[in-house]
Amino acid sequence: MSLLYGLLVGVAMGALIQRVGASSPALIARNLRLENLSIIKFMATTIGVGAVGVYLLGALGVPMHLDVKPTYVLGVLAGGLIFGVGFAVGGYCPGTCVVGAGEGRRDALWAILGGLVGALAFTLAYGALEDVFVKPLNYGRVTLASALGLPPVLVAAVLAAVLFTAVRLLPTERRQPRPAATASPPRR
Repeated sequence: MSLLYGLLVGVAMGALIQRVGASSPALIARNLRLENLSIIKFMATTIGVGAVGVYLLGALGVPMHLDVKPTYVLGVLAGGLIFGVGFAVGGYCPGTCVVGAGEGRRDALWAILGGLVGALAFTLAYGALEDVFVKPLNYGRVTLASALGLPPVLVAAVLAAVLFTAVRLLPTERRQPRPAATASPPRR
């Protein structure tokens, strides 16, 4: 049954990604330049809904498997740098490239291939990288709730409220400055 839930959530997320236009590298670039915040607002809404939804579904008895990964700072920084460069160059992240491929975008197929090759390279090199990137500054399985010493559902609700407020208050499009009024030529 959990596979069915996963499939349904994946299909819904893919449909929403396509609907908001997040599979467009041009729109992604505009979001990265903060010219258009539609994708950023969509992701903030998704994170807020997901943070609260996990606890609501759990309370309804839906079986879930949440696996908090260890917080190893150097590895996260290196991975974030690699991901960020790939995101900026390719114009896709893992979810948007799959949707883009479904739309028939050939460049999305290259992004998927690059992600698979990168994952394979990381898997093959993990043993050599572990002493450099994983073991130093490894803080274990840390969550925001555990770091703050608060109930996870409370942290999720506050996080969702902050994200929903930001989505509501931030403009989607950056306003273009009005052109300065041109002075009319002096009358003679």
